[in-house]
Amino acid sequence: MTETGVNTSTPEVLRRRMVADLRARGAITSDEVAAAFLAVPRHLFAPEVSPQEVYNAPEGIFTKYNDRGKPVSSVSAPWLQARMLEAAQVARGMTVLEVGSGGANAALLAELVGEQSSVTSVDIDPDITLRARTLLDKAGYGGVRVRQADGAQPLPDVPARGFDRIVVTVGAADVAAAWVDQLAPDGRLLVPLRFRGLSRTFAFAREGRHLRSDTVIRSGFVAMQGFSAHAVRSVRLAGRDVRLIVDEDQEADADALAEAFTGPRHEQWSGVELSGQEGLLPRLEVWLAGVIAPYGRLRATSETVERGLVGWVLGAGMPAVWDDGSLAYLTLRPVPRSASERYELGVIAHGPGCEQLASRLADAVRRFDREKRDAEPVVRAYRPDDPDVPGGVSVDKPSTRLTID
Repeated sequence: MTETGVNTSTPEVLRRRMVADLRARGAITSDEVAAAFLAVPRHLFAPEVSPQEVYNAPEGIFTKYNDRGKPVSSVSAPWLQARMLEAAQVARGMTVLEVGSGGANAALLAELVGEQSSVTSVDIDPDITLRARTLLDKAGYGGVRVRQADGAQPLPDVPARGFDRIVVTVGAADVAAAWVDQLAPDGRLLVPLRFRGLSRTFAFAREGRHLRSDTVIRSGFVAMQGFSAHAVRSVRLAGRDVRLIVDEDQEADADALAEAFTGPRHEQWSGVELSGQEGLLPRLEVWLAGVIAPYGRLRATSETVERGLVGWVLGAGMPAVWDDGSLAYLTLRPVPRSASERYELGVIAHGPGCEQLASRLADAVRRFDREKRDAEPVVRAYRPDDPDVPGGVSVDKPSTRLTID
């Protein structure tokens, strides 16, 4: 209680404070999304934790784990739900498919479209759909349709013109053909997509026969199960301490790369600088995936960085390329005598072709600095047999081919 006698820990007060914070941070930019967040009793969708934790959560709240202890369902962080809903541009009267049930996001969608039965939420796990059904009913959203199904497969009872919006709330390894087929001609698809070891949420709209992204959100989600599930490969370069993450079944000779990593290292510094706040590195990571291949991520423990076994590698890893028995990855170093906190991008490489590979990666970084530094990368998703797919580097998935520029 405060001096004025108002209880500041009630769900209603916490909810208003959360919305004010999301507006201040720019996660909520529209009155419609703000009103939806004010209306939905978010705490009812995570009854295992306190309302304070629900409304103040900086990240998602996990609600189910598999037999190996890995999370398989969660209530996403408020800022992430807000940014995705703003990017989805959901309006009243629309029909929406949500892939990945939890309840809270479906309730927000129902508030935005104005008719609960216009929202369909599907999940492959019957435990999750039962939970979502129970919590939606309790929160007053009994009209939302909850279905147990593999959301990456074609669904029955699709609206004649397709769904106006498809919002995927689980991490996908592919842009499922069913989503493209079931999307209205002027629809939008929001999907957290993993490619080349990266995870980004994209907002796609149609551009002719393919999809084109217009929003990119840096995010992480629990992985999708079922048809669109696909595990990455981890190549150990120094036991569990240093690993190369390989996606899309790219070829990588584990023995040759591990041997190369034990040898001398070659460094090249690009002259490209960045600050810690400008968000350049996340854009660079996505763009590099469309201009150089093979391409993945090098991950290392903080102890190996401190011992000097690897260069400065951030916790989520750094872009890496390889060729036969050689490996190169991005790293950072502080810019000396800089008036502000600035860093220079460089390349560390190992193996017989290390100098050439390092130059290739460093040149790509310099090209990004010249041509794309201030632009958001654009991802296009084509059907694999589409004759309009441009040449050059592409990211090939089972159902789609991605290009990045």
